[in-house]
Amino acid sequence: MNRFFKLLILLLISYSINHVTASDFDETLITIETRKTAMQGIWERVKRLSPYVELKEKVDYNKDLAANDAQEIVKLLEKTKYLWSEKSNLSSKGFTNATPAVWALPDYFNKLYSKAEQSALNLNNAITNDNIDDTVIAMCGLGKACGTCHANFRRLLTSQLANEVSGWSGKYVENCK
Repeated sequence: MNRFFKLLILLLISYSINHVTASDFDETLITIETRKTAMQGIWERVKRLSPYVELKEKVDYNKDLAANDAQEIVKLLEKTKYLWSEKSNLSSKGFTNATPAVWALPDYFNKLYSKAEQSALNLNNAITNDNIDDTVIAMCGLGKACGTCHANFRRLLTSQLANEVSGWSGKYVENCK
């Protein structure tokens, strides 16, 4: 009888450990999915903003929409900043396109991320203040920060190259210096 209780306790402990691990894994997958969704949201807003910033073509997009998109980029960057925990380093398992360098070089990653945040704030302020020159500069800064970060910390599949190069090359506007 004593062996039975020991075995039962051992099984319960084993189950609870596996249950916690499964729960942590599910939470990590949610974190990764949230991160991906937010980054895609940033990209969608950048694509809408680019023609507006360049004034290259007549767009059915006005200052209010541009300001809203710029504010959303700021918010999305703020919300995703802390979604890079060590436990979300599942790149070797194929659950994320982030490379292990994100976690191996956190200071450099955070430096680039901070540059993106600052550029997004600058973009938001420039649009709000109707300053087109500062808007272009901020858009260039955002492109450089995002493009550099993705070049260093994002793994690409061959099938993603064409879209990624056009998307995260950092050239959101022409003549970006």
